[in-house]
Amino acid sequence: PVFASALAEAGIGLLFGGMVVTLMPMFVGLYVGRYLLRMNPILLLGGLAGAQTMTAGMAAVQERSGSPVAVLGYTPAVPIGHILLTTWGTVIVGIIAS
Repeated sequence: PVFASALAEAGIGLLFGGMVVTLMPMFVGLYVGRYLLRMNPILLLGGLAGAQTMTAGMAAVQERSGSPVAVLGYTPAVPIGHILLTTWGTVIVGIIAS
């Protein structure tokens, strides 16, 4: 219910900025993993789902591919994603507060 009023107050730039910040790491990760590192696409998508700590994304990759290989990319990325989300959240709040 407050989305329209928040959008009017903050501007459409904030919405598009959030979209860019959310999607850019995924596109860069896909490009680097696929073309520079030549990773298996299923393993790469599992790793990207793990980096976002998104269990539903990993399950979707497994279901669509019919292979459990996505778990091999998901498993090491999840703890790294949790650690970075926790530590960088604190760092960013500290930077903004000072």
